[in-house]
Amino acid sequence: MTARRIVSIFLPQLAIERWSRVMERQGNAPPDDVPVVLAREGQHGPVIHAANRCARMNGLQPGSRVVDMRAICPELQVEYADQAGDRAALDRLVLWARRWCPWSVRDGDDGLILDTTGADHLWGGEAAMLVEMETQLSLLGLTARLAVAPTWGAAWALARFGPVRAICGPDEAYFKLGPLPVTGLRLDAPTVLLLRRLGLKTIGAVMDVPRLSLTRRFVKAGLQANPLMRLDQAMGKLAEPVS
Repeated sequence: MTARRIVSIFLPQLAIERWSRVMERQGNAPPDDVPVVLAREGQHGPVIHAANRCARMNGLQPGSRVVDMRAICPELQVEYADQAGDRAALDRLVLWARRWCPWSVRDGDDGLILDTTGADHLWGGEAAMLVEMETQLSLLGLTARLAVAPTWGAAWALARFGPVRAICGPDEAYFKLGPLPVTGLRLDAPTVLLLRRLGLKTIGAVMDVPRLSLTRRFVKAGLQANPLMRLDQAMGKLAEPVS
């Protein structure tokens, strides 16, 4: 039986890169040395949704309040994000990515998941396939980080926190995921904060906790707040099909 292989494609700058292309077509693109952010509504006013390279170099990060960042960077240019348009663009990419395999889905607002089981040989192996994917995405003007692993959870974590074009073999998840930050388990922010307060800063640290202890503490928690369930998904003990 062929081992399951899942590719995660993380598109960290999708919103700002898509906005930049629209501005270029209109002839209104700002110079590269002008800090630009895209804003969305937050609980206490607009917050940064995405930032160009110049803005990030000035320390402006997604989630920060726009009013606070303007105090730090007076020359900041603020535009509103087209989140619905970004999701629609990602849905189109889901279909576009089926040139590599028959099964692909949108993964949140910044990624794709592809089930490439049995397809990598058509592209010269997994390493060559990841290079081809990254190249084709770059031709669309998109920055991408990619990883391939036996499970959705493992590929997701490696694409975001692992080495460039990470490849995780069928029996390597324990060792490849261990050093990654606990954020790689796809948990909500309060749960990540709780785990860090407990001294569990890496996925490996969570793996080393006795299973019964995690079960008792998170028995009533939903999927995004349950590190044990997320860990089981990443390790292939809990099914997470690409539908």
